[in-house]
Amino acid sequence: MDKILVIEDNTSLNMVFEIRLGEAGYSVDCAETGLDGVSKAKSNQYKLILLDYNLPDINGAEVYNLLKNDNEFNQIPIIFVSAIGKDRLVKIVRDTGADGYINLPFKSKDVIEKVKEVLDRQGSE
Repeated sequence: MDKILVIEDNTSLNMVFEIRLGEAGYSVDCAETGLDGVSKAKSNQYKLILLDYNLPDINGAEVYNLLKNDNEFNQIPIIFVSAIGKDRLVKIVRDTGADGYINLPFKSKDVIEKVKEVLDRQGSE
């Protein structure tokens, strides 16, 4: 079972991710701050990370850079999740090199499709 880390400060949204991704056959861990997310990412083996851009301690771009600048973890695909607006989110993904984005609000099936798409792409590289 593929493990996914969700780094999101909204507890309700984390529960939605846990339920929906769990129903799709994934194991999900959640972190509510960027630093906690980095710590969890470095102490477990995740296949993918869903990363909120607006976090209470450090922002998603900083979390992304901390992980991508570490050779041990830089192969983990990261998808940004945010309600900041599609245009800004697309720019963040382009600027960081992230593997995709999910704009809030979202449909559960769209999240699962995006996760599968990125994991399938990762498996074929």
